[in-house]
Amino acid sequence: MSEKRKINNDVYIGGILTAISLFFYFEAAKIHPEAAQFPNLMLVTLIIMSVLLAILGIRKTLRPELTLKSDTLLKFKVIRTPLIVFGIVALYMALIRFTGFFIATAIFVPVFMIFYGVRSIRVLVITDIVLNLFVYVLFVRLLKVVMP
Repeated sequence: MSEKRKINNDVYIGGILTAISLFFYFEAAKIHPEAAQFPNLMLVTLIIMSVLLAILGIRKTLRPELTLKSDTLLKFKVIRTPLIVFGIVALYMALIRFTGFFIATAIFVPVFMIFYGVRSIRVLVITDIVLNLFVYVLFVRLLKVVMP
């Protein structure tokens, strides 16, 4: 009987990252070519690295002796915090569309700080106010950037 091989996590991660990068690469083609140069450079780099990750994952699947002990440590407990941070940032981006930059930021900053353990109301309020004032003065007043 042949033993069923477990596909290495790197294959999945590399494939997903490649697909996401390709999607954004084709989306970047819709913007002005000069503005798309930097995103395209970053996306091509990410595509190359993602494909290499998938290839290495395939090698580890075919030859399990190449798999390191640290490769098997990807558990929900390990990635829980990054997933929560991603969720908070995604909500922040969605909130910007509905409330505007400054209101969304006034909500996001304390939530993020509380998530990372800051409990002082004074620190939360002062940080929130100073950050919003700094962004307003620098970007809106001085640089004349139109905030969403």
